[in-house]
Amino acid sequence: MSTTRALKRGDTIGIAAPASPFDRSLFLKGAKTLEAMGFSVLYRKDIFDQNRYFAGTEKRRAQEFTELMADERVQAVMFARGGYGSQRVIPMLDSEEIAKHPKPVVGFSDITALLTFLRQGAGVPTFYGPVVTQLGRGASEATRESLLRSLTMGGALGAVETGEARTLKPGKAEGKLVGGCLTLINSSIGTPYELDTEGAVLFLEDVGEKVYALDRMLVQLKATGAIERCRAVIVGNIEPPKGETYDVESMLRDVLSEFRGPIVDRFPAGHSGDFMTLPLGTKVEINAEDVDGPPAIEFTEGLLE
Repeated sequence: MSTTRALKRGDTIGIAAPASPFDRSLFLKGAKTLEAMGFSVLYRKDIFDQNRYFAGTEKRRAQEFTELMADERVQAVMFARGGYGSQRVIPMLDSEEIAKHPKPVVGFSDITALLTFLRQGAGVPTFYGPVVTQLGRGASEATRESLLRSLTMGGALGAVETGEARTLKPGKAEGKLVGGCLTLINSSIGTPYELDTEGAVLFLEDVGEKVYALDRMLVQLKATGAIERCRAVIVGNIEPPKGETYDVESMLRDVLSEFRGPIVDRFPAGHSGDFMTLPLGTKVEINAEDVDGPPAIEFTEGLLE
């Protein structure tokens, strides 16, 4: 994987919309948040296009992202929102061309598939972190500070805040952090950008899915061997629909009962609550031996110099 320089005050973040259309006012508020954090922002005028449930045509979305990756004025790329659509853009991207211009890329949710493609196929440094409209909703100070630290700090991030995370299964492990939104990980099975979990620490989060649907996706992931190949599992913010009858924790304990490594639940990253930006593909150490205390999570290598 390529290593690029950390961002500094005044650097430019390019914003792309490879998936769903989005609320213009939230986008503009999010852009102002990035500017308040010390960055400049750059985006195309046609980023506000809409074609059915996409932010414009696939050609527009693919061209936009390709241009931002190649643009020497841009030091990092973020996204307007997730939603749906990134997977339709991936076949139109040239991994060899993108690999010539490695720069930090930050996103989550539907962007999971694109991040996996960029990291595994083009060696691009990728972060699982907030999108611009999410920042526009009034992201917490912890969310903003984590994003800023991730983009501007060279070398390993070291120990990260675990918030109210807790241990579901005790143990210690280390491996490369991979993962993202469970729905997108599952929908990528069998594709060229299927997630490689060999010897990894698997991070999972999701929103709006009933517990039985989460159960089904985890069972499918188990059937592929993807979970068995992992050394540890970190579960982020999972928020089922309102009125959900069943309990996420009980389901996790059941479905993952045979997993041999440590399992951490309620790590602050994902669709709801605080969002600790995560450097994907970097080595992370987990110490979850104390079932009564908070688990310790430490990144021992970095994506940026």
